[in-house]
Amino acid sequence: MRYIVATDGSEPSLKAARFLVEHSCPGPEDEIFAIYVFPLPFDPECYEGVVSLPTEASDDRVAKVAGPILAKTLEVLAEVESQVNEVVLIGNPAEEIVQFAMNLGVDLIVAGTRGRSPRKELYLGSVSSTVAHRAPCSVLIVR
Repeated sequence: MRYIVATDGSEPSLKAARFLVEHSCPGPEDEIFAIYVFPLPFDPECYEGVVSLPTEASDDRVAKVAGPILAKTLEVLAEVESQVNEVVLIGNPAEEIVQFAMNLGVDLIVAGTRGRSPRKELYLGSVSSTVAHRAPCSVLIVR
């Protein structure tokens, strides 16, 4: 199987990674993608000429943020025998995770949730909720 562990370094995302390790027991034939998406503003073109936004995952600004976040997640996933791949993407987190899952034929996406109230979720949005509604595969949201 192919798994995505969506991470932003928060405790809920690390809890989701631990849940995968403890309950799904990925084996040596499985592949896990620990994905961090460096978020860009909703409309990056509005910032053109004002501020330089990163466009590549290799950008130093992205690496500075993504490195420690992925390190925490990889520490949790170190217990599995599966191949674990670090993936850094740039853009809208929900859209990038769903697109990655489509492109690679992922079987399961595992994500945490902060448990916001419905009103806050309406205004702020929810990556896990959007992924659950748009993903081409099963999605496990861990509370």
